[in-house]
Amino acid sequence: MSAPPPEPAPAIPNEAPEVLRRIRRISAGAYVVFALYALISSGFYAFLGLTCSALVIMINFLWLEGVVEAVLQPSPRLRPWRMMVRTLARFALLGAAISVTIFVARFNVLSVLLGFSIVVVGIMGEALYSNYRSFVD
Repeated sequence: MSAPPPEPAPAIPNEAPEVLRRIRRISAGAYVVFALYALISSGFYAFLGLTCSALVIMINFLWLEGVVEAVLQPSPRLRPWRMMVRTLARFALLGAAISVTIFVARFNVLSVLLGFSIVVVGIMGEALYSNYRSFVD
């Protein structure tokens, strides 16, 4: 007599969309908190600097998400040179936006740095949430 066949391993759920959604929500919450702080403590120009840098970094995060999805999906007609040109153009546009934000507009440096850190705060919040969930479950 042979042993019964082993049961198949349960499918691993794809949590990536939920994780990205939580990162976006935490980043938006961080923006609101930082914006209130900048508006109250330093005035309108600090708020404007925070808003511009937060928009630049969120657009860059969304672009990077799209690039990673395009690279990881199997595609028979993937043209590496075209993807490279698009990516370099996006980074050039990002560099121009950062230059305008810092040098031309003369915003408050602290608010610009806070704006650039909202995605980092979102990722750190997701890490804390994941650690909490791993201990609760």
